[in-house]
Amino acid sequence: MKRTIVVTATDTGVGKTVTTATLAAALRRCGYSVGVMKPIETGVVIERRSDAWFLKQVAQVSDALELIRPYAFRLPVAPLDASRVERRPIRFSTIRQAYRRLQRRHDLLLVEGVGGLHVPLTAAADVLDLIAMLQAPVLVVGRAGLGGVNHARLTVDTLRRRKIPVLAVVLNHPTPARTALARRQAQSTVSLLRERAGVPVVGPLPHHPGMAARTVQALSKLVENREMGKLMKLVLAAARESRRRRAKCPAPSGSPR
Repeated sequence: MKRTIVVTATDTGVGKTVTTATLAAALRRCGYSVGVMKPIETGVVIERRSDAWFLKQVAQVSDALELIRPYAFRLPVAPLDASRVERRPIRFSTIRQAYRRLQRRHDLLLVEGVGGLHVPLTAAADVLDLIAMLQAPVLVVGRAGLGGVNHARLTVDTLRRRKIPVLAVVLNHPTPARTALARRQAQSTVSLLRERAGVPVVGPLPHHPGMAARTVQALSKLVENREMGKLMKLVLAAARESRRRRAKCPAPSGSPR
């Protein structure tokens, strides 16, 4: 049974952490033991503001932060550069060991990547190589707006060339669509990707101002979103959970059963 889902993105700042956290909260609400992992994180200055800390709190796990996130660097640059500054090279063997320990502890494990697929991690490997090592289906998080079609399709095509299964494309509104033009651009992105991506397209998940501060209320609203209900079904089907367990999971408000 594949019990891991990798969450990658078309770029940085498109809502990868929000998507991972919301999915973890929704699965936990259904009674699953959900593990979270952010193998590498840069820009970690205040721990309680880090992505790994946020994911740990949302999933309410007792796993040590060093297990959830084996590598943390202070400088907010690509991991390869950050690791060179601190003279601490990233080793896939260290990530693999933590990954396997977390897998054994939980029903499902959500692994959040860092940036896009070609972000360099070592002198010879990038995020795509890390995902290939994990051997798990992938959720691609992208932007519902101008440029979103191209970025999502490039990411999906790259994963397919490495024979990595893509579970779905999840579209976000990282910033609010305040104008009629912005809303039209978002609608166009969604419709064209559903036509051309070749995988299920979920979203767009709405923008909630509270997510910038990572409030429980904002996260709860996203958990209840109809599109998140669709994403939950895809994830549970991919993990091959039993019908009995899925039947116990209440459908989010507004989503079809």
